[in-house]
Amino acid sequence: MEFKKTVVKYDLTIIGGGMPGVCAAVQAARLGLKVALINNRGYLGGNASPENRINVAGADGAQEFNFYARESGIMEELRLENLYRNPQGNAYLWETILLDFVMKEKNIDLYLNTNIDKVETDGEGKIVYVSGSQSGSEKRFDFYSPYFLDDTGDGTVGYLAGAEYRTGREAKSEFGERIAPDEADDHVLLSTLSWYTKDTGRKARFVMPEFAKSLKVEEALQHREIPERNPNSTRYEGYRMQWFYEIGHGKDQIEQSEEVMQNHRELVYGIWNHIKNSGNYDSDTFDLEYVSSIPGKRESRRLIGDYILTEQDVVEQHDFEDAIGYGGWSIDLHAIEGFFSKDMTTRHFVLQGVYPIPYRSCYSKNVNNLFVASRCMSTSHVAFGSTRVMATLAVLGQSCAAAAYLCKKYQVQPRDIYEHHMHELQQLLLKNDQYIIGKKNEDPEDVCRTARFSASSVQRCSLENMDRAVTLQESLALIVPVKDSLEYIALRLHSETDTSLRYTVYTAAKQQNYGPQQKLFEGSVAISAGNNFNWVQLPVPCKTESGKLFIEFEVNDALQLGLSNDDINGLFFLKKILLNRRTTFCDINTLEVKKEMWSRDSGLPCFLLGPEQDIYGAENLNNGYARNHGLPNLWLSAVTTGEETVHVRFDGEKKLSKLQIVFDSNLNFHYDNLEIYHDFTVFPTLIRDYTVYAKGKNGFEEIVQVTGNHQRVNKLTFDVITTNELKLVFHRTNGAKRIGVYEIRAYA
Repeated sequence: MEFKKTVVKYDLTIIGGGMPGVCAAVQAARLGLKVALINNRGYLGGNASPENRINVAGADGAQEFNFYARESGIMEELRLENLYRNPQGNAYLWETILLDFVMKEKNIDLYLNTNIDKVETDGEGKIVYVSGSQSGSEKRFDFYSPYFLDDTGDGTVGYLAGAEYRTGREAKSEFGERIAPDEADDHVLLSTLSWYTKDTGRKARFVMPEFAKSLKVEEALQHREIPERNPNSTRYEGYRMQWFYEIGHGKDQIEQSEEVMQNHRELVYGIWNHIKNSGNYDSDTFDLEYVSSIPGKRESRRLIGDYILTEQDVVEQHDFEDAIGYGGWSIDLHAIEGFFSKDMTTRHFVLQGVYPIPYRSCYSKNVNNLFVASRCMSTSHVAFGSTRVMATLAVLGQSCAAAAYLCKKYQVQPRDIYEHHMHELQQLLLKNDQYIIGKKNEDPEDVCRTARFSASSVQRCSLENMDRAVTLQESLALIVPVKDSLEYIALRLHSETDTSLRYTVYTAAKQQNYGPQQKLFEGSVAISAGNNFNWVQLPVPCKTESGKLFIEFEVNDALQLGLSNDDINGLFFLKKILLNRRTTFCDINTLEVKKEMWSRDSGLPCFLLGPEQDIYGAENLNNGYARNHGLPNLWLSAVTTGEETVHVRFDGEKKLSKLQIVFDSNLNFHYDNLEIYHDFTVFPTLIRDYTVYAKGKNGFEEIVQVTGNHQRVNKLTFDVITTNELKLVFHRTNGAKRIGVYEIRAYA
């Protein structure tokens, strides 16, 4: 006998309920596809589920200059909803949000605890159906679809379908990768088992289990450290898993997974025994609260696509005509022997900025109807060190779902989208709040593209009011947005003795970058002794195509710089910090451990620019960009305590029934969705309350009113109207003192 078999049919079958699978399912369903979302565990989220509780990291993590790099699209929707409902970062509440997003889409059928173990192909490179059994219900399902998406991590569906794949590390010579080993080998990044403790308030005993005694944890402590808890951190206030508690070296991460799991148990209890019984930790009242039943796996198979992303693509930020997403996490390659290695725990090769990821790396080379949107995507091992983080992969999941929609629309296979429909795919992604580096909105159905925008006020690109001062006793820098060229910048400076300020001006090599990559000018100005802070002009005869200039000020203990406590989109005040000897950050050019890095500081220098830069005008609302790229690209009002208004004037009467508005959710804030407590529930820069009016025969009439908004993208629908002008009145933010809007679209 066997379990009762049920045959089901869908437009798209997604195998794997991690972040790429969830985002793919939601996007596909919103575009009208009938979707099966299958997960072999009882929770959604993959490594971010309550079983593993790993924070959803992305392009803005483990970096120096990846400003405004947080992922938008569905990933941002999920994060903003989590912040609103779960500011404490509870893993179970996070998973309820994933469930809500999936279950409210009527086009998604969710199959939890369902393990796909069979794939049937037609013998000509096409999957006909996948099959798996559901624990508990004792049912077997055969899922028939024209298109499939592999979010298994291990590339299980691709493997069973006969997809080409590789494992381990390529040799340096294969792709010319500097970071790769001299010879190819089978080494992969190892897994980590999550575990947590709590303070019981009473003495808690621990006796080492017999099965764990053979693993000599103490021997590893010559090269590793088991950290003390940090009572001031909501993540580390108790003893818990550390990412570098890795094990499984020399074992196949798939075939020997049960052996690896047993090794993890031995390591967890060995570490806990050391904490409890060595006498070196304040752990008497702490007890184990949770030990996961499944490791958080990092690497196994990588399915081969039409393009293999490599180190050079990531480091040099190659532009791809078929870009559908981006990454930015450092090339993060852990010690190959894990916790028992004598090497550094990892090396974070810090990138210059975010880089495009091509569509051709996200479908199988030889299984014609298989999308790949998880850590098993088509990369080299070195490039995988950056692409493997969950938010990066979630973006690719959403993009693959949009490609599947076009596949159905044109009755073609994934490769055909690359060959014939890439522009349409990229425009569809932009419409759904994806960031395709350098691509602008060219949607012919968006009537706002040719509209004229005006606003009640506009923020100047300057700060004149001084709140405090800082002495130039360390290297400091200012990043300012510049449309084309600058002649000077004026700063408020003070010195009690005659002195001079030396400075250097740089620009970035790419519009998405912010670091000092290309030197443009070196200057020096004399500062006369005085009692007051005076405006001093610094000549800056520089042009830039990156949309910004990086001005570094040389150390001078005799000088003080006037600062404002204000914060304006696109402006950064930085200081150079020395890194401690245990840092894992490495220079991407020299591959050596970094000794110092730039870090954002609070406040901004008081400044004036000459000529004055028109950065924040209402014309940004239809300039094609819905987030920072080169320039800030948003309309920003002057400081206000009341309402601000935007008018949208069309050339003639337009029939409208939909509006799409993109607000400022502060994509420069590094947001942790799990375990970190946030003392706010909505980003202050988001518009809370606003009203939309349409001009009719009797003046402006209200068509939509929104209150209590906490999302970046608002999609508004209403009965069809005919108008030649819209008026948007923004009543209130969620705390910011300026109104900020990136984009307004309108559709019939």
